[in-house]
Amino acid sequence: MKKTFIEKNKYKIILLVILSIIAIIASGLIFAPHLFYDQWIWKNYIGPTIADAVGHNVEHNGIVANENYTLLSEITYGIILVIALYLIYKLLKRLNINIDSRFCIALLPYILFGSVSRVLEDASFFKLPITYLFISPIIYFLIGFYTIFILVLGKYMEKKYSEEKSFLKSLSPFILILVAINMTYVVLWVNKLSFFSYDLHPVVLCFSSVIALLVIYLKFVMERRVDSNYVLFSGGLLLILPSVYLVGLWLGGYRWSFSHGTFLNVLLIVVFLSLLITSLVYTFSYFIKKKSLIPYRNPVNLLMIFGHMLDGFTSWFSLNDPLGFGLPLYGEKHPIPNFLMGIWGPLYPIIKFIIIVAIIYLLDVYYRDEFRRAPLVAGLLKICIIILGFAPGTRDILRVAMGV
Repeated sequence: MKKTFIEKNKYKIILLVILSIIAIIASGLIFAPHLFYDQWIWKNYIGPTIADAVGHNVEHNGIVANENYTLLSEITYGIILVIALYLIYKLLKRLNINIDSRFCIALLPYILFGSVSRVLEDASFFKLPITYLFISPIIYFLIGFYTIFILVLGKYMEKKYSEEKSFLKSLSPFILILVAINMTYVVLWVNKLSFFSYDLHPVVLCFSSVIALLVIYLKFVMERRVDSNYVLFSGGLLLILPSVYLVGLWLGGYRWSFSHGTFLNVLLIVVFLSLLITSLVYTFSYFIKKKSLIPYRNPVNLLMIFGHMLDGFTSWFSLNDPLGFGLPLYGEKHPIPNFLMGIWGPLYPIIKFIIIVAIIYLLDVYYRDEFRRAPLVAGLLKICIIILGFAPGTRDILRVAMGV
């Protein structure tokens, strides 16, 4: 079949469109800086980032920006997300990645780190200018790049050293990265070049590196091969373990900035309720022998349910304080949760539960045959749904627990 002009020249057309957009923006910045920079770029992207970092509204050339997203910035980031998902889809397809429960669990440390690091930023752990790196959406771009790098490295190691029986040689790329990160941090620490409100000792990072390496080592000992999912998981442990240590310090009484008080009881109750609902779904699907209920025993689907129950219950507790714990005043930026909880507090987690159950049914039962022909698409959709639950849920419950 003969290709059309667009099919033949699609990459040239894409490049031409990109160059044209760059040329228009560059021309605007030169000839109309107040319109292009002040009222567009600064107001919608740079200003809100600075406002979030310093904790109050900021002004530039008469343009005031606050820490909230604008309609234009949300549209822009939405477009970037769609493009990023497409590129990630192409990469996963090229790497022959299977999005199963093992892959989703390997991604969990990265998902959790995005939320925990944002909470640490809320607690003023990071100092300027490094604070800007931990403001959304910048932090999520950085985590995305790091995740892709570790994923590609893991697949490279899995393929390159598939026949290698030496542990040190098989894992040499990952070990070199760990050594480089630790040595860089030690140099900064010794020279007192701290970007943090709490002086994190290098031993904490070193211990996290040992744990990350031990995970891959145990897998290698059992199967005598490198598993890319384990490399991915270990790369995430290097991020999340020091962060969890810092959160533990704060909850244990050591605080480097202001707090309304810790509410560990709320954290435990919300996690318990989320686990309870998830367990009940699994139990119900296990004992009721219906084919349409089998997907509700899938670990990936259970992660989706748990993540969104975590988010739903946290929103309810933090806004309504139903058990009267004396929580500090929190607000909800999104109108739908506000509306639902305005009617009845538990309505929001209930609606979220119904929606996630329905999505699982659509993906794994109703449109099962269609998604079987495109498993990567279904997998990416589920990962996005997991992130949309875990990311805000983890951040919000830790903010409540830490009183920030």
